[in-house]
Amino acid sequence: MKKLLKWVVVPALLAGGGYGYYAYKTGGKADGKPSYDRARAEIGDIRTVVESTGEIQPRNRLDVKPPIAGRLEELLVDEGAKVEKGQILGWISSTERATLLDAALATSKDELAYWQELYKPSPLISPLAGTIIARNFEPGQSIGVNDAVVVIADDLIVVASLDETDIGQVRVEQKVTVRLEAYPDSEFPCEVEKIAYDARTVQNVTMYEVDVRPERLPRFARSGMTANLEFIVEEKGGVLTIPVSAVQQEASGRRSSPDGNGAPDPERRERMLARMRENGMSEAEIQQRIAQFAQGGGRSGGKRDGGSEAYVLVDSGHPEQPERKPVRTGISDGSRVEVVEGLAEGDEVLITKVSFSSGSSGGSPFMPSPRRGGR
Repeated sequence: MKKLLKWVVVPALLAGGGYGYYAYKTGGKADGKPSYDRARAEIGDIRTVVESTGEIQPRNRLDVKPPIAGRLEELLVDEGAKVEKGQILGWISSTERATLLDAALATSKDELAYWQELYKPSPLISPLAGTIIARNFEPGQSIGVNDAVVVIADDLIVVASLDETDIGQVRVEQKVTVRLEAYPDSEFPCEVEKIAYDARTVQNVTMYEVDVRPERLPRFARSGMTANLEFIVEEKGGVLTIPVSAVQQEASGRRSSPDGNGAPDPERRERMLARMRENGMSEAEIQQRIAQFAQGGGRSGGKRDGGSEAYVLVDSGHPEQPERKPVRTGISDGSRVEVVEGLAEGDEVLITKVSFSSGSSGGSPFMPSPRRGGR
């Protein structure tokens, strides 16, 4: 049995290795013919966004400090409590009152009640409406005029940082989609409230702070949580879309040669071909480079006239020669792109498969091959 396995497995491994080496030497395709994936034009929604990260912070964070130094007699609020402007948060005895009450307590309860009624404590009043987010002291503790007894936040917002290349695409009242890092499924709508005019530098990058106001905040949102933001620059619904990889660009103007005929002279052409062969380029790569030059996409020659035109490849009936079809594109989300003209719903487009050719040079197929034909 072992001998049988040996005579079956070993030749199979040798055959597989030989085919792999042959595919490596021929660039992965025996005939060098291009191959394509297929995709259909579909109706869908598409949006262009600017992504950023931020943090939930209170719009106004205020430390409530006592008007006098002394002892905190009573604190009427706890963390998470909603308070109104002017509401009494607690009572504070001055240092003199606290000393007097301690002496009265040592005498009798009646004496303590007398001085408590005669010498009233000072109130700790909320300066604004909001939520108690921190309670730093407990009754009986001594406090100074610089001690924050409680901390109040009026509203929670999301503060994002955008670099200078993206800030131009953001405007006040722009729609924003926010997801909390800890709760990725908790998407909630927001709106840009304020854009900073003063920049700050973070790791040599110029950044601007953007305040984002939630339309409704999840109940579990807390100050300090990390958020992922998508600023919606443009969005369209029910438009025709295709994969971005299906769209190719072609120079609308050709490069002009010194003699004005749009192609190099024969002597110069031969020099170019000889140089490309010396650099190890295959005939297929040479033909592709010549086609790029003819279309205005090469590196050599004079100047280019005009801009670029978008096109897609469609099936022409010949598997090796697909037809080019001009299209006019719109917005893109990085994955799909809007097609304004040139295609209809259900039309099929071809996407060129990317192949990595190692050419005829030696070396391991697991190591990157050196660049050829350029500086």
